[in-house]
Amino acid sequence: MLVIDEDAVGILDAALIEDAWFSDFYVPTNTEGVRRVEIGDVVYILSKKADLESNLLVINIGALGVFKSIAKPRSAFERIVRVALRQFDRSISLPVQWQPYHEGSLLSVYADSIGRKNQYRIYFDQAPSGSANLFAFGVTNGPEVLRQVPIDIPAYEAAVGGLLEALTVDQVSPDPVGNFGILLSEPLGAQLSGSGTLDEWYDRKLSGEQLKFVDQPLDRPIRLRGAPGTGKTQAMAVKCLKALYADADAGGDKTIAFLTHSSALAHDVVRGMFYALDPSARWSQLKTPAGRPKLWIGTLYELAQEQLSYEKKGLRPLSLDGRDGRELQGFMIHDAIEAVRTSPRTALGVLKECPDLAARMGNEGARKALVEDLMNEFACVLDAENIRKGTPDADRYVKGAREAWQMALPTERHRKLVLEVHSAYRDALRREQLLSMDQMIADFGRYLSTHEWNQLRDRDGFDLIFVDEYHYFTRVEAMTLHNLFASRAEHSGRWPLIMAYDLKQSTSDAALGGGLERFRNPGVGESVPVDLKQVFRSTPQISAFLKDLDASFPAMDLEGEFDTYESQSNKADGDLATLRIFDTGVQLIDDVLEEAGILARSIDGGGSQIAILCMNEELFDRYRKAGRARDKFVSVTSREDLRELRYARMKSVFSMPEYVAGLQFDTVFLIHVDQADLSDEYLSQGARRRYVSRAYLGASRAARKLVIASCMERGGTSAILDAPLRNKSLIQFVT
Repeated sequence: MLVIDEDAVGILDAALIEDAWFSDFYVPTNTEGVRRVEIGDVVYILSKKADLESNLLVINIGALGVFKSIAKPRSAFERIVRVALRQFDRSISLPVQWQPYHEGSLLSVYADSIGRKNQYRIYFDQAPSGSANLFAFGVTNGPEVLRQVPIDIPAYEAAVGGLLEALTVDQVSPDPVGNFGILLSEPLGAQLSGSGTLDEWYDRKLSGEQLKFVDQPLDRPIRLRGAPGTGKTQAMAVKCLKALYADADAGGDKTIAFLTHSSALAHDVVRGMFYALDPSARWSQLKTPAGRPKLWIGTLYELAQEQLSYEKKGLRPLSLDGRDGRELQGFMIHDAIEAVRTSPRTALGVLKECPDLAARMGNEGARKALVEDLMNEFACVLDAENIRKGTPDADRYVKGAREAWQMALPTERHRKLVLEVHSAYRDALRREQLLSMDQMIADFGRYLSTHEWNQLRDRDGFDLIFVDEYHYFTRVEAMTLHNLFASRAEHSGRWPLIMAYDLKQSTSDAALGGGLERFRNPGVGESVPVDLKQVFRSTPQISAFLKDLDASFPAMDLEGEFDTYESQSNKADGDLATLRIFDTGVQLIDDVLEEAGILARSIDGGGSQIAILCMNEELFDRYRKAGRARDKFVSVTSREDLRELRYARMKSVFSMPEYVAGLQFDTVFLIHVDQADLSDEYLSQGARRRYVSRAYLGASRAARKLVIASCMERGGTSAILDAPLRNKSLIQFVT
């Protein structure tokens, strides 16, 4: 058995762990904060705070233990640690894509990302022998009935019974020779936040603009707007902790929610920022007199899952937060198109009446772009508005006016054909017993209007809600927020919803659906705007490039929320952004990987400070799967992969801009900014805006050095770079 006390769990959560660690679980004897004790066949990893009253994580590491049959024990261990953190801090949620399943005190989750050859599930007892400990007792290849998976309670009790001896033993195991397989580090969010306690940030480090925001009264909604690198999340974290501690010190019972659109952003970045601001983690321990945590951190999806208990009902939400989810949804939309094309009813009906869109559906070469358009239309319009074929809402959709950002559907016949594809897609979801995230949120919104929630609202609702990355929330998601407040949170018709956003960083059209009035009045009263103009991340040269790139956004009437980039950098001067043009994609990726590898070996922080961000999804998938390149980078394919950045070391980070939103790197290579992606004759204004937003988001991740790469075999340099080249904020590199 492996026994870890709850404080040591938090320390190991931030550690860099290699698969070799799982043979002996050694911890260096000079490690600050934890020590290793071995008694018989039990290994104890204990913090300085460990005592007989500590909650414990116990893991079966024997011959039939959790790690013996799993190919990636590190990934499994990270999930076990997350389950333990949730056990000891109920404000933490489990990601829906882990597909947690409960039966009494028993719980199971997938051990890693689900694949055809990877169906391993880990099993836990959340109350072994009636205790508050967590016991990870088994693993199976594929789901099993929880109560039929063998559990060794006597071995668990023997391990827990040896805690007193482990706490009092003087001699720890000697250091092994060579690599320990573990390196303790600070959380990702703490690295992004930088040094400084909560008081230091408030008294000295916040800019005047940030301080104005932090000091805004909490009796009204506030919208915090700012370009990349202006410190929106940092200011939100400071304001949240200030409000939390002020209420706790006054003996209050207020509860606060800090919501993001990404589970990884919530649990790795935001929590890391909180740890940096207050390493005592007092914020994670505060509870109301009724025993409820005063601070809840997570996503709206996790909150919905918690309230609706989907895992207990055997329903699986479909995650759209990563490549796996997007690929699965793309396959289902592709199949829905085929179903409509081959159905005699539609082939002789609406398909025949709409020959141009029908031709596009039949063109395999154009299918990928069509699927992308339909994916956006479903998420931001049809599923977001709960529009179904044959309903009055569908009739209004067919006959209503369309915005410039939406997919080009000029006639009613075009829209009816899209409704047919959407209906076939919904049928496929139902057959697979899957729920799209939009469907789950629609259900959650209906639940929040029930008599049941009205009875529970003052017990389970919140007094203050922070929403980071509000630009990723759909209209339906935004509409649920005002119902999450406890009734006592109202102040003269206004509710304290604190939003941070930058519309130009949104690589989807989620924020635009239903109009932008919800930014000014998100259903909780007229909001007070606070703008951040000072950039803390990037050099003046990168800021100048972003200002010129800003001119490439399509002219769209976005009600004053799409302001011109005016931010000013307070960083020291750096190099101008450079453009490199290659004849072929192979030459491009080989050259960039070679230079990124050299930089990773020479810079403080190694590969975690070097990012290669690809603008084209198809090429991104091709490169990350190519054997000749795969060992040269750490691939981040979803925002849930952010923890993988700790393992970059001498390898660079390879990803797409949307998966590293919220992060920063010393150097960014933004590759395949090619004209081919803008040459599609069916490209809508919305698709163009999303393309520019992806480039804007990717370039803004760079703190010191920005390299743009284009490829001649894909049309050469994209037209969005014309203004930066003309104004010389981007200089072509000539070998």
